[in-house]
Amino acid sequence: MERQPLDNNRDRKPIAITCVIGPFFPVPPIQGGAVERINLTLCEEFARQGHSVKIISRMFPGLPRTQVLNGVTHRRVRSWSAPKNRALYRILDLIYAFRVTAALEKSDITITNSVSLPLVLPKAKAGLIYVSVARNPKGQMGIYRRAARLQAVSRHIENAICEQSPNVRHLVKTVPNCLSREFSSAIGTTFGTRRKEILYVGRIAREKGIHLLLRAFNFLSREYPDWKLTIIGPHQPHLGGDGDAFLSELMSLVERNPESVRFLGPIFDEKELIQKMGQAQIFVYPSIAVAGESFGLAPLEAMACGCPVVLSQLECFSDYLKPGINGLTFDHADETGETLAVALSRLIESEELRNKLAVNAIATSREFTPQAVAKLFLDDFRSLLKQHVQSA
Repeated sequence: MERQPLDNNRDRKPIAITCVIGPFFPVPPIQGGAVERINLTLCEEFARQGHSVKIISRMFPGLPRTQVLNGVTHRRVRSWSAPKNRALYRILDLIYAFRVTAALEKSDITITNSVSLPLVLPKAKAGLIYVSVARNPKGQMGIYRRAARLQAVSRHIENAICEQSPNVRHLVKTVPNCLSREFSSAIGTTFGTRRKEILYVGRIAREKGIHLLLRAFNFLSREYPDWKLTIIGPHQPHLGGDGDAFLSELMSLVERNPESVRFLGPIFDEKELIQKMGQAQIFVYPSIAVAGESFGLAPLEAMACGCPVVLSQLECFSDYLKPGINGLTFDHADETGETLAVALSRLIESEELRNKLAVNAIATSREFTPQAVAKLFLDDFRSLLKQHVQSA
C-alpha cells in the first residue's frame, strides 16, 4: 500500500469525536452517574475548543432523540435500566451496541465505555477506537486488540490491565477523570461558616464502607456530641445501591444520638451538592472496594470545594491524594471503625490541620479541571491519529 503523506497541519485541524456512553444511564445525567457527568463535561470542552463532537446515549423519557446542547450533538437510542442479573446485563449491552452501530456517523475517534461496542464497531465509521476503562478489569482487556487505546482512569487501573493482559500493554495509557464544569467553577470559591458536620456522598452500598463510618461516628459522638453526620446517595438497586434491607441495616448501627445522623437520599443537582460540600467541615469516603474503586470522583469534588477529606487506603486514590498534605487516610481493614474515628478526631480537634489540608486540596483540584484533562485527551488523540497516518 502506498504510504500516505503526513499532514503537518493535523494538530490544527478539528477532530471528529464520537463518545458512546454505556446503555443504562441517560445524558445529561438526570439520574446521576459519574461516568456520564465526566464524559459530558469533556465532550462539551472538546466542542468549546472547536472540535466536532457527538454523544450517543440511552433514550430516556423527556429527552429528545436528537438535540444540540452546548455545541455537542446528542443522539439517543433505545435502551433499559441496568438489570441485577449479570448475564442479562451483558446481553442488553450487546443489543445496545448493535443499535449504536446503526446510529453511528463517520468519526476520527470513537470513545466508549461499553463492554461490547469495541468488539463490533465498524472502523470505517468509528475511526480509531478509544476504550475508556473506568472499572477494575477482570482479565477481559485482552479482547480489545482492535482498539487504538485502552484509557485507564488511574494508574491503579493501568497497572491492573497490564498485569492481567500483557498482550495489550502497549495500548494502555492513564488519562484521569476530570471535575465537571460546575465543580471546576467552584474551585477557590469562598463559602460561609462551615458546620460541625461530617459528610459522605456516594452510593449506599456495602462496598462503600458506610458501616465503618457509622461505627466510627458512634465513637466520636461520645466525645463530640455536637457534631453531625450526613449521608447523601441512592440506596435503590437500579441506581447502584444495595436496597432497603441494607439501608435498614445501616440505620440500626446508629447507637447514640440517632438525630445526629441524617440519610438524605440522592442529590443529582450539582449546585446543591457543591453547597453541601461547602458547608461541611469534613468529607469521608470510606470505600472498602479493593477491586471496585477505579478513581473516586466524589472526594476530588469535595477537595475542589475546600472540604478536608479522609479516605481509605485504596491505591486508586493515590493519583490525587497525598496523605498528610491534602487529605488523610485510614486503615479500611479495621472493621471496628476505630482507625477511622482517630483520623476524624484529628481533624475535629485541629482547625489548623483542616485549613492546611483544605488549601492544598484546592490546589490539587486545579489539576483536574475540564480544560486540563481535555488537553491530555486531545494530545493523545492527535498522537494516535498521526501514528495511524504514518502506518497507513
